[in-house]
Amino acid sequence: MTTDAIVILAVGVLAALLPLSGTYRSYLRRTLAAKAEATVPAEQEAALERRVTLGARAMGVGILVAGLLTLGLSQVWEHADEVAGGFFQLSVMFVAGAAGLAVAAIWWPGTTAEGPRTARATSPTVEDYLPPLVLVLGRIFVALGLLALAATLLLTRSEWFDAGTIWRSPVPLLAAALPVLVVLSWLAVRRILDAPQPARDETELYWQDAIRAQTLSSLVVVTPCVGLFALVVCGSVLDDAASTAATAAGQVGPAWSLAVLIAGYLLPFALVVAALVVAAGSSRRSEMRHFRERLWGGQPPRSRAEEAHA
Repeated sequence: MTTDAIVILAVGVLAALLPLSGTYRSYLRRTLAAKAEATVPAEQEAALERRVTLGARAMGVGILVAGLLTLGLSQVWEHADEVAGGFFQLSVMFVAGAAGLAVAAIWWPGTTAEGPRTARATSPTVEDYLPPLVLVLGRIFVALGLLALAATLLLTRSEWFDAGTIWRSPVPLLAAALPVLVVLSWLAVRRILDAPQPARDETELYWQDAIRAQTLSSLVVVTPCVGLFALVVCGSVLDDAASTAATAAGQVGPAWSLAVLIAGYLLPFALVVAALVVAAGSSRRSEMRHFRERLWGGQPPRSRAEEAHA
């Protein structure tokens, strides 16, 4: 597990330090501006760069902390090497990155600039920022991931699946972490939506909405991705557990165990294909276009510089 900890630490350090690069921050700002189909006012560029890099930095710090904890665990737990491997590394990084993003959103739900500002008269909901299909698919992926993890743990009681193989896999970690991520993501979404939006003018309010849409999209997507990854892990772990049990018993398991293995491989693949098809079909219906149509009548406001130029 020491090697796994070093890999996790390296990824965490890289992810945490990358937002310090001015080139990288500028790239994220330009990407946001392109998706929002509007020009960022010069006076708001620095503030927007800080906000768009907050999530990336928080994910990196989360992975870095997880790497330190993994390194400490590898030194004190005698069975640490039995759970090491690629799936373990990815599980820790996915969970830690998602947790870091959610905690950052809870701690810093929004920024209030200095100077006179006017509060927004209405309180937008998550449906105003994200397309319904994204929300529905996210809930489905999370539910399927939780069901797969629970079913995999229940199969430790079956003689046709080796319990030790399952308990030494990332399945227990994901089974404990996924519900926590669901709660953290929900709290983060609520904190963002409940945060006040005082703005100097429509342009500043529009970019606050753009940052909200991007952050909410990341929060709503990252936990379902962990759920989908859990499905992949469950399929692989059940295959290993069935092989171990069959070797020990000297016989192949019953038909129902074979059906479980087939489903464990086919279901994640089918969901990934379905998600890609849906994403390709709805690529024009991004969160940016969605909030612009729901809250801004389909068009971003003109900045004062643009009005003066006109």
